[in-house]
Amino acid sequence: MTYQDVLSAPTCERRFFLHKLMNENEKRQEETEEQVSKMKSKGNKGSRTTRVGGEQLKSKMKSGEIAN
Repeated sequence: MTYQDVLSAPTCERRFFLHKLMNENEKRQEETEEQVSKMKSKGNKGSRTTRVGGEQLKSKMKSGEIAN
C-alpha cells in the first residue's frame, strides 16, 4: 500500500493498516531480541568482548596470560 493509497483510504482502513504495520514491526523486534539473547546465552566459542592491540598481545603471550 503506497502513501497516497493510505491517505485516500477511509479512517478505519488507515487504522487497520497502521495497527497491522505496528504489529509486524513489534514481531520483528521481538524476534531480533530473542536471537540476540540466544546468542548471548549459548556462550559462543570465539566471541570476543575486548580487543587487544599488537604490542599488548605480544607482551601477554610472552607472560603466559594468553595461550598460543
